[in-house]
Amino acid sequence: MDQIEPRLKAIIPHIRPVGAEDAEELLQDALTVAAKMLHDLEERGKEVTPGNVAYYTILHMKSGRRSYSAGRTDVLGSGTQLDGLSSVLSFEEPAGYDPETDEEIPLGDMLAGSEDDPARAAGRVMDWEDFLDTHNPRYEAMVNDFAQGRRATDTGSATRGRTT
Repeated sequence: MDQIEPRLKAIIPHIRPVGAEDAEELLQDALTVAAKMLHDLEERGKEVTPGNVAYYTILHMKSGRRSYSAGRTDVLGSGTQLDGLSSVLSFEEPAGYDPETDEEIPLGDMLAGSEDDPARAAGRVMDWEDFLDTHNPRYEAMVNDFAQGRRATDTGSATRGRTT
């Protein structure tokens, strides 16, 4: 590995990274691939030169094979991206145009839903219940009626008979 690492360090910066990879990440992955390759060859009793191991490791890196996967079915896999079947995009990247505002629409805005998720809606209900429990029944009735669009005079006449 002492003779393989300098060779990989010299070549890896010239390999085109895939997705969010950088040269340091590729080097670490290449060292892992080379160590595994060297281990497997030594177990089989094969003798190889450091140049051969570095050469075949570089071929793995260029073709999108990584230490964690060599498959082409993973959407985020480097091989799939090299084949042009998927890509990694930033949520800030423009994905559309809104003629009403005359602005570009970021990808994240197009993918985001406009409705609350169930957990947020349940939390809001619990917060209101806790808040209203700290007030008297008239206050609770008034807030509920206002939320339903009723007038203050309707609420006042309906709660006159209630006691605190």
